[in-house]
Amino acid sequence: MTFTKLIHGDCLAEMSNMPDASIDLVVTSPPYNNWRNRRTQANKKEYWDRTNINYGTYNDKMTDADYALWQIKVLNECCRILKDTGSILYNHKDMIFNFEVTTPISWILRSNCVYRQRITWNRGGMQAFNPVRFYRVEEDIYILGKKAKGFTWNKEAAKYLSIWNIHPSPKNNHPASFPCEIPKRGIEAFTNEGDTVLDPFMGSGTTGVACLKLNRNFIGIEIDKSFFKIAKSKLEV
Repeated sequence: MTFTKLIHGDCLAEMSNMPDASIDLVVTSPPYNNWRNRRTQANKKEYWDRTNINYGTYNDKMTDADYALWQIKVLNECCRILKDTGSILYNHKDMIFNFEVTTPISWILRSNCVYRQRITWNRGGMQAFNPVRFYRVEEDIYILGKKAKGFTWNKEAAKYLSIWNIHPSPKNNHPASFPCEIPKRGIEAFTNEGDTVLDPFMGSGTTGVACLKLNRNFIGIEIDKSFFKIAKSKLEV
């Protein structure tokens, strides 16, 4: 018998209450802190309404240094509560401002996590307005863990290879939800039935939906009240 537990609150505060080595897998995609790239020109309103991301309660407006420190704290807490056999699937992407790239690798390598692999998520296209560089059609999924060896691995999942061609989800109830296929593949690869999966930035509950389908326990944390209600109704808890 599996369980689903949803928590309305700040992920760092809530994870601090969780015991060491209690989670088999973390699957998550944090806010990207892209506030400087947000556009509002009136003559392009329809375009910016489609492309700007509003995370609700979360302000998503930090300096690069503060954002990196926050993400290091999040990753360190994920690592602390992760079992030695566990893994972390961390969805993020390079951030570009004034033509300069800041990569998540810069803070991942400063965390306590072991960096094991990077998956390329090919979204199959994007809406881009300003042709100043090669348009990016991909995001990254970083595979992290507490240790480099000895983690749970179901070898059948190797069939997915390192480039995942998956169309993004429509913006129905969350501005930046990832498709269910992403947590599904991670759960299939790094857990067994009855294991426990955590998403500290649960959003509308996509990781939880994948857990229900695959008979895994799920713990989701979400700070925004409206997104939390959506996840709760979707997961029927």
